[in-house]
Amino acid sequence: MVKAIIGDVRKIYHLLEDNSIDCVITSPPYWQQRDYGIEGQIGQETSPEDYAKEIAYVFELLWPKLKTSATIFLNIGYKFQNEEFLLIPELVSFEMRKLGYLLKNKIIWYKPNAMPTPARNRLNNTYEAIFFFVKNVGKEVFYFNLAELYESSELFTSRLSTNIENLLSGKIEDNLTTRSKRVGIVTGVNKRFLKVLWNDGQEENIEFADEQKEATFRCENCYHKINYWDISLSYANYGNFLCPNCKTTNLPIPEFHNEVHEEREWLFSINLSTKSRLTNAKGSEKYKKAKLLTSSPAGRLAITGEKLVLKRKWIFPQPLIADYLKRHLKKSNITVGALEKILGYNYTAAHWLRKDFSHWGKGGSLPRPSDWKKLKEVLKLDSRYDRLLTDVVAVISTVRPHPKGKNIGDVWEIPTEPYEGEHFAVFPKKLVERCIKLGCPPGGTVLDPFAGSGTVGEVALKLNRKAILIEINPDYKKLILERCRNVEFIE
Repeated sequence: MVKAIIGDVRKIYHLLEDNSIDCVITSPPYWQQRDYGIEGQIGQETSPEDYAKEIAYVFELLWPKLKTSATIFLNIGYKFQNEEFLLIPELVSFEMRKLGYLLKNKIIWYKPNAMPTPARNRLNNTYEAIFFFVKNVGKEVFYFNLAELYESSELFTSRLSTNIENLLSGKIEDNLTTRSKRVGIVTGVNKRFLKVLWNDGQEENIEFADEQKEATFRCENCYHKINYWDISLSYANYGNFLCPNCKTTNLPIPEFHNEVHEEREWLFSINLSTKSRLTNAKGSEKYKKAKLLTSSPAGRLAITGEKLVLKRKWIFPQPLIADYLKRHLKKSNITVGALEKILGYNYTAAHWLRKDFSHWGKGGSLPRPSDWKKLKEVLKLDSRYDRLLTDVVAVISTVRPHPKGKNIGDVWEIPTEPYEGEHFAVFPKKLVERCIKLGCPPGGTVLDPFAGSGTVGEVALKLNRKAILIEINPDYKKLILERCRNVEFIE
């Protein structure tokens, strides 16, 4: 769905609902670039400083309309004046910072087909800046789904390939399941499982995995499928869980699919000396000889070697468990202080009940598997979240690229696109698509307060997002209709 408003965003912003916008993608008129003949238009200010303040003023007005988790992709053009390269985007960035916006990235939009320049006393400017802002209200609050745009990495499969037999005699550490650290050695392997002999004499079979898995959920009321971001964004924006489909506050139920493991004979090792390499990853021997631990991945690998570590099998939002525990704590009439005493902790159990976000990170933490078993007895917990808290896997701890692919980086090579309509400066659809995939959740709402011909609306529809377009020039109403088809114009 695309909604559009013809008018000056500074005058009609009140038509937007508070806490309703997931993402802003926009390119305001550049300073002193073109006169569109509209009274009060942005871009005709007398100085770059005044222009920067005017752009920031728009986002000051929009602040309450943006969700806590909102992202902003702001494209501002550079300008040459009197032979000087003016840092107008940076001026805007400083003004935004004063308002409480946090700059996460300056993205370089490199245009391989940039217009040539007749200048012979400077280089041609072939890029523009896209500033990625979020609200400066705490860490890990905003939506940013890099998984949508990972670039595949062949290095991962070639350098980190390992047969499970290679894990025999590998060192394994457990800083998760109990309060005291355990160290062990892999004495046997069987397809997906390791037999581990711990330093306390205990022997245990543990599942081996390349990486942790993201848990999926269903709404208890309407059975709507719910993912990690649905839960995280709900707590970030509303402080509790709301089903994105039926809006009930019943906590979601995790889904687990039965995994069938092929039976295979165990392979054992009688060598109780641990080895330092488990994969084909290369370390730099010069750092090892010098005993120099540097920021170089190869250097760290040479010094520290490789090992296995125990991790939770499932990735899930911590505030969900905090909410669940708080509800049961309230039913039990046990105070937080009393719970701490029962479990033998000081200022630890309280963090399990925190679902807040702060500037230094999330205020909450998760109970260890051993603590979860005690909590079940004390608070009479059901079994719905048992596997989330107690399933563990052994993963290789090594210097390696992300298994899902490479971070796309902050230099984007995207050609400009021709447009037959009357609008002079059109966003490339590929650029808008990349921003939407990164910064707007599926089904979310994208706002473009300087909509022009409606590129953001067109791409949002294609990607199953909603869009709100604001455009000061009434002549562009026809262009928006042509590009977005079914548009609801708000008066």
